[in-house]
Amino acid sequence: MNRSLLPLAVAAIGLAFAGACSRAAESARPAPEQLAAGERAFQKCYACHSVDPADVNLPGPNLAGVVGRRAGVQPGFRYSEAFPDRAARGLVWDATMLDRYLATPEAVVPGTHMGSFVGLPNPQESADVIAYLAKSQTK
Repeated sequence: MNRSLLPLAVAAIGLAFAGACSRAAESARPAPEQLAAGERAFQKCYACHSVDPADVNLPGPNLAGVVGRRAGVQPGFRYSEAFPDRAARGLVWDATMLDRYLATPEAVVPGTHMGSFVGLPNPQESADVIAYLAKSQTK
């Protein structure tokens, strides 16, 4: 490529990338059907968790605002010993980590006290729950 055209090529690539990112962000918004599916799937979690910030004294930590939160830091909740250690090493509940954890909690945080919950092996169900959790924190 002619070196004099290089700045133009870089600018064109940058504009294309910015447009793709904008379209990806728009398409990343969950559809109402996905949120409804996530809310239904979250019923499996309600025995121990809630997304209502007012719900306290649950067997598991409250999940209001969990997406993007460091693990093991909810004030007043007594975590298993595994969580503070993972939190100290930087475990953050982003979508990727939540997906891994929902699939097999024990693989992500060995020693977790998730009782008999074996995970959500269906990737779509996991994605729906994560979309629901993310939407729930913006209400």
